[in-house]
Amino acid sequence: MSRSPALDLPYLMPTQAQKHVTVNEALSRLDALVQMRLQGLDQITPPALPVEGAHYAVGTGATGAFAGQDGNIARWADGAWTFSPPVEGQMVLDLSSGRLLVWIAGSWQPPTLEQQPQLGVGTAPDVTNRLSVASPASLFSHSGSDHRMVLNKASVTDTASVMFQSGWSGRAEFGLTGDDGFSLKLSPDGGAWSEALHADPSTGYIGIGLTNPSTALDVAGAMRCGQTTTASRPPAATSGVGAMIYDTDLNLPIWSDGSNWRNASGTVV
Repeated sequence: MSRSPALDLPYLMPTQAQKHVTVNEALSRLDALVQMRLQGLDQITPPALPVEGAHYAVGTGATGAFAGQDGNIARWADGAWTFSPPVEGQMVLDLSSGRLLVWIAGSWQPPTLEQQPQLGVGTAPDVTNRLSVASPASLFSHSGSDHRMVLNKASVTDTASVMFQSGWSGRAEFGLTGDDGFSLKLSPDGGAWSEALHADPSTGYIGIGLTNPSTALDVAGAMRCGQTTTASRPPAATSGVGAMIYDTDLNLPIWSDGSNWRNASGTVV
């Protein structure tokens, strides 16, 4: 074998004359192929003033000095173009886009991110936060129709939730926290937490300030409805049957029958 199998580098042969020619050819190919940077991708026409040592990935339908070199890598050195085919798995940096690319199955493709143990975007991941993102915003959109984000926990007593923090201290959390009921919890300091809302998964009942609602809406403690003066009441007809409001002039709650406002005794007020 007179050339290396991976990068096609020439070997020195026994008793070879002018060994420097072969060595320099190998060094030149190493300079061209190792840690390669592309000045252009899918280039079909040679640049008018190429820079010494510049590389271009030749595109389909190339012309001029690139004619017949589709898919090859063109290198400008010593006043001439040389061409070499990319090898499977070869990685390059495309300077025109700032992307790393890998030659896979006959095309330049971004490196696959499948099955990566950790990934950080704008920040470093760790063993707990294996996917970490530091960004002004994050966008998750559909690909044709629906888009669903799923948080899955291992068992009923585990947690699947979304946490909101201030200065890395928890202030609000909603989701399935320790059971299968949906809850909203709040904290002033990240240490003491209050459950503001809990929805029972079996009945659909909602509890405000308690975790075991016994009616469709179960409130722990007093509940205050909206207030209005007699003159500022909204029309009963548009408020809906059963709507309630507190009249501060009458100093009592009133309800709508769909046409009139009435007090607890049913008298129109």
